[in-house]
Amino acid sequence: MASVEELAAKGLPIPQPPSRLFIGNAGEIDPANLPQSMWRLADVYGEIFQLDMPGGRKLVVCNNYELNNDLCDGTRFEKVIGAALKEVRALIADGLFTAYPNEKGWGIAHRLLMPVFGPITIRKMLPEMNDIVSQMLLRWDRFGPENELVCADEFTRCRLAFDVIGLAAFGYRFNNFYRENAHPFVTQMADVLLECGKRANRTGIENALRVFSAQENAANIKAMQSLCDEIVADRKKNPQPELNDLLNPMLENTDPVTGEKMSDELIRNNLCTFLVAGHETTSGTLGFLFYHLLKNPDKYMKLQKEVDEVLGDGPFEAKHVSQLPYLKFCIYETLRYMGPIATPGKHAIKPTLIAGKYYVEPSTQLVMNLKPFHHDPKVWGDDADTFRPERWMDGGFEKLPPNAFKAFGDGERACIGRTFAEQEMILAVATIFQKFQVEMADPSYQMNVKVTLTLKPNNFAIKVRRRPGRSVSTTGAAAPTPSPTTALQGGQERRDSGVNGFHEQRPVTVLYGSQSGTCKAYAQDIESNAPRYGFKATVDTLDSATENIPKDQPVIIICPSYEGRPADNAKKFVTWLQANADSPKVLDGVNYTVFGVGNSDWVDSFHRVPKLIDELFEKMGAHRRMPTGYVDVKYDIMGPWEEFADNLWKVLREETGQDVEVASNLLQAEITAPTFASHLGGKDIGYGIVKENRSLGGKQVGLEKKHIEIELPLGSGYQSGDYLVVLPTNPLNTVRRLLKRFGISPDDSILVTGTNKAYLSPDTSISVFDLMMTRVELGTPASQKQIQTLIDATPGDKRSKLTPFLDDSTYQASVLEKRFTILDLLEDNPSTDLPFPVYLDMLKPLTPRQYSISSSPFANLEFVTTPSGTMVQKLFASLTYDVHDEAALSGHGQFHGVASTYLARHEPGERIRCFARPTNANFHLPTDPLTPIIMACAGSGMAPMRAFIQERAAIKAARNQKLGPAVLYFGCRDEGADYIYADELAAWEKEGIVSVRPCFSKSGAGAPKYVHERIWEDREELRSLFAEKGAKIFVCGSASKLAKSTADVCKKIYMEAKGVGEDEAREWLEKVKEDRYVSDVFE
Repeated sequence: MASVEELAAKGLPIPQPPSRLFIGNAGEIDPANLPQSMWRLADVYGEIFQLDMPGGRKLVVCNNYELNNDLCDGTRFEKVIGAALKEVRALIADGLFTAYPNEKGWGIAHRLLMPVFGPITIRKMLPEMNDIVSQMLLRWDRFGPENELVCADEFTRCRLAFDVIGLAAFGYRFNNFYRENAHPFVTQMADVLLECGKRANRTGIENALRVFSAQENAANIKAMQSLCDEIVADRKKNPQPELNDLLNPMLENTDPVTGEKMSDELIRNNLCTFLVAGHETTSGTLGFLFYHLLKNPDKYMKLQKEVDEVLGDGPFEAKHVSQLPYLKFCIYETLRYMGPIATPGKHAIKPTLIAGKYYVEPSTQLVMNLKPFHHDPKVWGDDADTFRPERWMDGGFEKLPPNAFKAFGDGERACIGRTFAEQEMILAVATIFQKFQVEMADPSYQMNVKVTLTLKPNNFAIKVRRRPGRSVSTTGAAAPTPSPTTALQGGQERRDSGVNGFHEQRPVTVLYGSQSGTCKAYAQDIESNAPRYGFKATVDTLDSATENIPKDQPVIIICPSYEGRPADNAKKFVTWLQANADSPKVLDGVNYTVFGVGNSDWVDSFHRVPKLIDELFEKMGAHRRMPTGYVDVKYDIMGPWEEFADNLWKVLREETGQDVEVASNLLQAEITAPTFASHLGGKDIGYGIVKENRSLGGKQVGLEKKHIEIELPLGSGYQSGDYLVVLPTNPLNTVRRLLKRFGISPDDSILVTGTNKAYLSPDTSISVFDLMMTRVELGTPASQKQIQTLIDATPGDKRSKLTPFLDDSTYQASVLEKRFTILDLLEDNPSTDLPFPVYLDMLKPLTPRQYSISSSPFANLEFVTTPSGTMVQKLFASLTYDVHDEAALSGHGQFHGVASTYLARHEPGERIRCFARPTNANFHLPTDPLTPIIMACAGSGMAPMRAFIQERAAIKAARNQKLGPAVLYFGCRDEGADYIYADELAAWEKEGIVSVRPCFSKSGAGAPKYVHERIWEDREELRSLFAEKGAKIFVCGSASKLAKSTADVCKKIYMEAKGVGEDEAREWLEKVKEDRYVSDVFE
């Protein structure tokens, strides 16, 4: 046997971040989110890294299957009770979760309870579980379809999992579903866990000084223990031998090894353990599960189909637990992707080499970093970062290598309540899917993890709508089902405009999908105008109409395509349609019309989703009331919509027999002198702080390019390739022109009435300046209908400048192409007397703009100590953007791009409203840094490529390992004028991070040359990288120029290599676009 010295000599060096005096590597750890820090460091350092922590503690973190598999050798490694669990011992002492290795109490409890947690015994607890689940479903149903259910409350600390454990495990009803506020035990437990986490991250001196928090913690612990003692005492006094719970065996059974029974204190410790650890893990898993299912509607529909086939409308029975394999594996996939347990700890029993490679001693705490471990592509494949339950099916689970899945823990210290938790989750999810359609309260929600003792989705809320014909009654009695009309309106208040009294108004439903807000604005336009034409419009998302499309009123569908995909709040609906496409009677009786919104730059996917919905509606038996309408937002965003809306009202009035008089425009605006001089600022949440804003050049040959660095709002996170969404304000000069034209003072107040357009703050007096700066779009080209309105407001002898624009060709050439706005036309026609409310009613809401982030979080993160002594994470992001500040095509002075000039005028220290938004799931670097990448970009399309290269540089520096090839094709005009980041790129190329291949169209080495030409020259090298080495291609730039030419040259290379024609090449490109050819394009 090798000596300790010989073992140590064989060990490979373990990577480590730079250490600082006194604090070691503590600066690398976000104390409020340890798991996130561990995941970030794993991305940078690879399979293993070590950290020196204050107090002389050393952590070694293992991140892949090979190392964690070795840690599962129970003869060499065992569980370690870390700092946080040591603090929790004040509450649960030697309970199963926090007992030290070989502690006597753990052995007794473990041996007594293992048989009790067997499948047969757990099955007998199903009635109690069903009791609590039924309470939850009844509560949800009573609150209605518009009530937002926060998963952290419904599944976690307040309700489901907690009450299930209480009733099924020891016959105690916490009755949280009948309380307005949680049971005191719940709040006490939350406070104790929070304080334990804080104590674990403080120094001993600081804990000693915090006397009052220690006293409060002790009081909470005493109260919780007292309740458990009362439960035990009551059962002893009033035995209930008929109950199939855990408390009876804990009181009556004898340990076969020691011959002892569990003491009252040990029983109490484990009752608390079940409540603390059991409810946290189960409920966190349910929250993550619903997030993934709602983000992946194809999985949602597949699961609902399984539930319908197994349960029908009958009650859940014990036999069903094993008849729902897809549900079971959805739960497993959720736990694999990211479960509630993040970093279980171990230590070596004696000095050893992990996987024969890395030397560790018993004093070193070893961390199983579960997320990267469960995402190891060598086990889970190249799609390890994709939620795909199917990977477990058809023998996939059985084929996993040993110890590949450790969501429930490891060895004899694994979760003893696994069967209990699985049954509870299967029961809850199956009955929810049986009874309800579930949707996200906020379809744009992105995962934000809350860290306590475990992980859970933070502020993730859902809404549920009872499925047609389904009852939530536990007795099986029929319950009234809301009509589709009622369901869609559920709980929403609508303003009574006072026009065409509601007793005369006919109902109409408007369903929209929207990402940027355009389709939602169209839907609100119908809602606002409906009373004028004798209708009352109910507006909701397309997802809300899943299985719930009204048949007693017209249905108007407004939706876009995003690179051929539905908007976030329409994905589930479209998936449901596709799943029922072969059922020709599903939509029999539905009367509908569709309006599609798209951009013709995306040639292959232009209007794909609205056309698909239209086709499926007709196929499934619905009746189209009028021809489908379309708008190409690249050109005229308002004209086709106004034409469609006018025709819509005409058709609806004729077909429904609505003959009430059409009312005049409802919107009114009263402008008054100001009542106060200034407004107080809003909250800082959501504001980023500008740290740097510098010019990159380019003004000599085109638009100036700038680089801005922003400290993101607290709690933000992003990956390289993601977006930063910026909510700008309008250019000051444009607002001044508007105020001058209408003769309004900037400090006047305005009160808008007679509209449902929320962005105009109806019925609330606000500053005119604030309204025009922050709420509405001022740069949209005027539509022909708007021009007609201007003509009507102009004296007959002064209309000659406006009337030619009613001709389509003149309008196209003189208004759309020159981007004449309503304001431009008003300035050119001073005799036009357009009332300000009419002008205001023409304007669209100001929409956020998104920019590709040009930095990697790996290189832009730091931890700082606040004045209060706490450490917080600061995350920075940079943007690379063109400044659109040039002569206006309309001839009206300068054209100021709303967002770009907004960014350009900000100085360091100033704040901007922003948030990070994930990009297409595939527009990220490959998980394996050895995978080659090919990047093609032009101009500010360099942004995500710079982020990728910066990330590769950080990984190479941390791991000191070779990277896979990376080739960058960068299109510029002039080498000396707009070759942005030239010095950075040269340095990275020198370090072997990337091979840079600039393409100068005007002046520079090899000019003139374009990206697609250089790609063609290098086709043999690129073909080898792609076909033989699995390279991934990234494209970022103009959709009509760079993206098109790059796609064309790739097809050309494929055609040459394979000897095929254009059609085969196009089919090949569409296929690889799913994962290996990804683009982020703009115009």
